[in-house]
Amino acid sequence: MAIELPAYLRAKFPELAAHWTSVQSKFKTASIPAQTTLLAAGDVATNLYLIVQGSLRMWRTTASGRDITFQFFFENQPVASFESFYLQRPSESAITSLEPTTLLVLSRTDFDALRQTYPEFETSLNRWLCERFMAYRQRVYTQLQSTPTGRYQALVADNPEVLDRVPLHEIATYLGMTPVSLSRIRSRLGRETPPE
Repeated sequence: MAIELPAYLRAKFPELAAHWTSVQSKFKTASIPAQTTLLAAGDVATNLYLIVQGSLRMWRTTASGRDITFQFFFENQPVASFESFYLQRPSESAITSLEPTTLLVLSRTDFDALRQTYPEFETSLNRWLCERFMAYRQRVYTQLQSTPTGRYQALVADNPEVLDRVPLHEIATYLGMTPVSLSRIRSRLGRETPPE
């Protein structure tokens, strides 16, 4: 069965798109239910995931037992614990589905074969990884400089889709606050919003 490369991924990885007919057999389709763990912390990442439909969460649990969410991923985004995937060492984070999700799965073995056959694909992936790193860095700066209310308002402004698709208790772990604090902020801001 032919698998279509999503439009966003065709744009981000034109080299992959150019050879899609030849390489699509390396990508396996997987449909998973919500709350499925694709990678557990401490395991070595052996797959790269491309989200066709659905969402994933990358997170970890601290020594004190508190969950911290690093990122939410939605349609058309590549996802992996890249440090673990590239360096073949245990991952510090886990990857879990938030809702029923359809994925294109590329194994590390097939990834290495693609890199050797089409080295320009890795150039595109490295460019995407740099963009992701810069976005993470900006998020850390925002977290350090903003109040909890400011962090929530930035999320609403920059990524409102998260509020529609992610449970509030997991959003709280992303914003670095408790679910109770998040509920209070949302309630207070709701009261401050003038009627339309």
